Amino acid sequence: MTARLAALGIVSTVTRGEGRGRVEAYVPRSLPPEQWQELLAALATADAFGLVDSSEDGLSVWAGVNDKTPAAVPAARGHGHQP
Repeated sequence: MTARLAALGIVSTVTRGEGRGRVEAYVPRSLPPEQWQELLAALATADAFGLVDSSEDGLSVWAGVNDKTPAAVPAARGHGHQP
């Protein structure tokens, strides 16, 4: 996820906790619509994510990932159907 954000020119920070990780980044309001689509697609790979209106010129985004959720199984992250 951090590589996808970096490709958009968005600098992120990662905080590790016991069994989980959190990615946070500042996103300027001037981000073009097509880059917003890519940003949301990147955030959607997390177990949870959110946007916070943090200033006049941008937003803060966050994403949380549980290390025990199998990343290779989209349904496990709530983005598909369980077999």
